[in-house]
Amino acid sequence: MIYRQISFVCALMTGVLGALTLIGWVSGLEVLASIRTTYIPMAPSTALAFTLLGLVMLLRERPQFRRPIAMLLLLVVGIVAAGKLVEFFSGVSLGVEEWLVADPAMFGEVRTGRMSPITALNFLLICVAILALLKVRLRLWAGPAAAVVLAISAVVVLGYMHGTPLLYGGTIIPVALPTAAAFILLGSSVIAAVGAECWPFRNWQGDSTRALLLRWFLPAVVLVALVEGLLRTHYIIDWTLNPALTSALSTLLYILIITAVISQVARLVGRRIDKAESERNAAQAALEALNRELEQRIAERTRELSAKNQQMEEELTMARELQFALLPDHFPSVPRSAAVGDSALQFFSIYQPAGVVSGDFFSVFPVSETGVGVFICDVMGHGVRAALVTSMMRALLEQHSGTDLDPGHLLTQINHGLHSILKQAGTTMYATGVMIIADAAKGEFQYAIAGHPSPLHLKRKAGQTVFLELNGKAGALGLFPDVVFTTTRATMAPGDLLMLYTDGLFEVEDAEGNLFSQDDLFKVVDERLHFPTNELFQSVLAEVHGYSHRSDFDDDVCILGIEMACVLGAEKREKEAAPAARESSKSAPAVVM
Repeated sequence: MIYRQISFVCALMTGVLGALTLIGWVSGLEVLASIRTTYIPMAPSTALAFTLLGLVMLLRERPQFRRPIAMLLLLVVGIVAAGKLVEFFSGVSLGVEEWLVADPAMFGEVRTGRMSPITALNFLLICVAILALLKVRLRLWAGPAAAVVLAISAVVVLGYMHGTPLLYGGTIIPVALPTAAAFILLGSSVIAAVGAECWPFRNWQGDSTRALLLRWFLPAVVLVALVEGLLRTHYIIDWTLNPALTSALSTLLYILIITAVISQVARLVGRRIDKAESERNAAQAALEALNRELEQRIAERTRELSAKNQQMEEELTMARELQFALLPDHFPSVPRSAAVGDSALQFFSIYQPAGVVSGDFFSVFPVSETGVGVFICDVMGHGVRAALVTSMMRALLEQHSGTDLDPGHLLTQINHGLHSILKQAGTTMYATGVMIIADAAKGEFQYAIAGHPSPLHLKRKAGQTVFLELNGKAGALGLFPDVVFTTTRATMAPGDLLMLYTDGLFEVEDAEGNLFSQDDLFKVVDERLHFPTNELFQSVLAEVHGYSHRSDFDDDVCILGIEMACVLGAEKREKEAAPAARESSKSAPAVVM
């Protein structure tokens, strides 16, 4: 706001000075056109130009201001200034002063000439500055252009102050003192109108040490130089003192003034530095206290987190132990009275969780004297949530396995129970699974599959490996309550192996991102068809690890094998069938050829 007020006052004084000069020329009042009768007055064309430019600066921010009018007035002043330069270099008078006054050559006792070429040049520069002020994109150039006008005018004023007006007595028309003063006012008006963001004001703004030194030193140095020059010109030079003494006195005065300025600036800067140092020390102390408090809080938080992590690790370790405890620690013998090595059905398993706890689960349980139930499942994901669902699966399996021995019915009941639990808990989870009921006396097995990878049937005597076929379509467990799973029946010869597994075994990638698929797993198993079962499983794991170049898996891995060692009662049935076959052959009539 202060800059706008300064700009307005300076523009008003410029316009008034120009208007008074015009009145002085027209009326003949010499005092209105020149400060002293011995000084050249402001030319009429110069007074007209200052009046017009002052008017432009006064009306610039008014709502009724019209930019085309301002452009027209600037154009008029520019044409007048350019015409004066043409007059100076060509020697031809265009008669601008004669349009305004009858005899512009004489004014009182002073013989006047035309507008000074320096004045004309200043007018062109100030017109450029005002034009830049009116254009938003050129606004920052208004200050430097006006500063040039101020510098030229200051030189003229200094000449008058030292009693030697610039260009007086030469062939070039000198610049009048009122003209120089008017240029200083108009240039100041333009610079103030640009504001604090423009050079040279922007270097003076703010609380920085640089701005403080500029605000104190620059005005002081300028003032001292002016005072010393005036004293030397108007007073000291007239004293009848030794020149060396005169020079020493003026130098001493200069030193005293500069010393006083430096002392004041040092006091201000020192106070600011002391204050900043005090604030910095206080801030540093506060920061150190905050750091100590923060370190203490971090240490306490670290201890709390360590305790909680330790508790979580202990709980996870307990969960792992409990989960392993839920898995079969030994497999049933068929028949039940048989020793483990003489069991008609042999079982093999590999269980490798990807984390502390697993989402894979399997169970082997007797269903009759010669029959065994086998269940394997894979819960979505892995970790604690998946492990909790496996506990639900075990509970549901134990609940329903004693009431129904049909694999499809068992999966249907487990699915219904799991869906009810998950719905009540408000979460979406699912599991895939395979249920098998194998009978060693009949040499057959029944199975049902719920969205799980199809098990492999290794028919070793036939030298063939096949996938178990799925009759009908059935999704995973826990998603839909009314899914009905179907049971499929198949035979199993002595030496045959059923290989059940979860998808963590084959869904692995190599370094290039290529997937080890279920078909690749099939080929690996088929190539090792006649390997002993334990050796077969370990060889498959080694092949998968070699493919991924890793010693672990991203997902839980579970492999379960059911091998038919023999068919119970097969030898007895063969012995009973042999005598009957011999008697039948004796009683049969001979065939005569």
